[in-house]
Amino acid sequence: MLAEKVAAGELPPVEERLPSDPLVVECIEEPGEYSGDLRRALTGPADIGGYRAIVRESLAGWDYRSGKVEVIPNLASGWDITDDGATYVFHLRKGARWSDGELFTADDIMFWYEHMVLNEELTPTFPGWLTVAGEPGVIEKIDDYTVAFKFAAPYGILLEYLCFSGQQILTPRHYLSQFHPDFADADELSSKVKDAGFEHWYQLLANRNDYTNNPDLPVLFTWKLETPFPAQRMVSVRNPYYWKVDTNGKQLPYFDRLVTELAQDPQLVLMKAIAGEVDFQWRHMGFTDYSLLKENEETGDYSVLEWIGGGLPTVYVNQSVSDLELRKIFQTKDFRHALSWSINRDAMNDLFWHGLAMPGNPPSVKTDYFWREGFGQTAVAYNVDRANELLDGIGLDQRDGDGWRLRPDGQRLQLLLDVYPGESGAPNVDIFGQVAEYWRAVGLETQLKEMELTLWLQRAIGNESMMPAYTCAPAVWEVDARWYVPNVGNCYWAPAYGQWVASGGASGEEPPDEFKQLVEWYEALKSELDREKRLELGAKILAQHSEQVYMVGICALSLQPCIKKNDLVNVLGSAPAQDRTNHEQISWPWQVWRRQS
Repeated sequence: MLAEKVAAGELPPVEERLPSDPLVVECIEEPGEYSGDLRRALTGPADIGGYRAIVRESLAGWDYRSGKVEVIPNLASGWDITDDGATYVFHLRKGARWSDGELFTADDIMFWYEHMVLNEELTPTFPGWLTVAGEPGVIEKIDDYTVAFKFAAPYGILLEYLCFSGQQILTPRHYLSQFHPDFADADELSSKVKDAGFEHWYQLLANRNDYTNNPDLPVLFTWKLETPFPAQRMVSVRNPYYWKVDTNGKQLPYFDRLVTELAQDPQLVLMKAIAGEVDFQWRHMGFTDYSLLKENEETGDYSVLEWIGGGLPTVYVNQSVSDLELRKIFQTKDFRHALSWSINRDAMNDLFWHGLAMPGNPPSVKTDYFWREGFGQTAVAYNVDRANELLDGIGLDQRDGDGWRLRPDGQRLQLLLDVYPGESGAPNVDIFGQVAEYWRAVGLETQLKEMELTLWLQRAIGNESMMPAYTCAPAVWEVDARWYVPNVGNCYWAPAYGQWVASGGASGEEPPDEFKQLVEWYEALKSELDREKRLELGAKILAQHSEQVYMVGICALSLQPCIKKNDLVNVLGSAPAQDRTNHEQISWPWQVWRRQS
């Protein structure tokens, strides 16, 4: 694809485009040949996480070739850990270049740290993942290809954090500085802001730094955006300066383009897969579609791989809900236990998962290495009598003329589940609709509010949702602790408390001590270099959730169907289907190729 550009003088030869020490990739099966389009399908801008995960890069990366999640060097060729784990020195690949040919150096990372992170207009709250022992970390340039991350205490999971979300530090200084007042002429920048339809410079910079929406942004990723959504096809083309090669010295990726079709809903994604129009994808392939996908393997010329899911359909009982009378009820353990006792999970398991799932509450998924026997099994059995007994015992024994339970203030206790039509191994609306039926059966008037994902997120994160219903992510949660620790504002089960913790008390609401305890354990986990001690701390966090049932789960299913066209080579037969391990990127899409018949 690039040979003609080299011949025309538009690109330098490949040896001049590669760093002096490119990352040599040992292919999962065998080195390959260059191929055309790698085809996927998403439901549009709100579903863009399915694109972000598969392209993002960082200083470190995930490796699953051994059958377990491990950290390996990536854009950093290596690192040194000193000061008992409080300092990490990263050695960048010399000569690695952005997609426009400019060198990637320590100055790019320093631009991000000094001019973006430390600028309060751009970043009002210092990133929690760079904060240890309550103190912000410091990044220092040692030389053009060496940077040091320094912390107030040992940081046991920095490398894991970089694998998950470290792409944010990869900011092209040479491009973004034109939108920053520390570098740009004030009048010129003001004109750019106005022409782009923004009010403030930081809005413009954030917009230009969006690799899912700005084709002009130089990247270090496998493919560079060419045509964004809302076009019918989101197209990204190979990065001519990509810094990985196979063991034969051939520059990666093998595929020229990553083409993501726009489908209006998950069902259309499924139909495209069945029609053979999707090459490699687990996103939107629900367990309830497994039989249908298997039936069409031959006609669609694909195989259904059994990847490792474990997503647990969950109702987040908002512990910081704005209605203070309702908050008292939600923060009563017996109320949450009653919600759990009243659900017939065995019946739901048969109905939605053919009896193959594991009934339970978060954290009940064995693929989570912090999990211990018995976690997630508190109040799991179906026991309506016990549920009614608990509800009566906490002062919800009064009912109105229609039989609905009343709150202590005399108002009818009304529960509202915010749901969006995704899938949790089965359609969310169907799953949580059944949960609502069980809760109505014990006198709790429960309704579903179905909405689009963007609105769902807005309400959940804004503390506007009483009971967001979604999936609880089970694995590698230590790099995305909001699932079990209220330390960020997008903690669905306690967003106001998470906002308070993230802002250092500047916003949100101060949480009760029991929630502060979770934060303390997590901070200790972050600072712990010894893996066994980290496992102990993580287990304490999960044990509290297991007993308290802040989130009411249904059933966890480990099987996640993944579609692979039969002519693709170098795709893992089984791997975690998780956001934290970067979706299908865990199978290294840069070394996937299409065998010609």
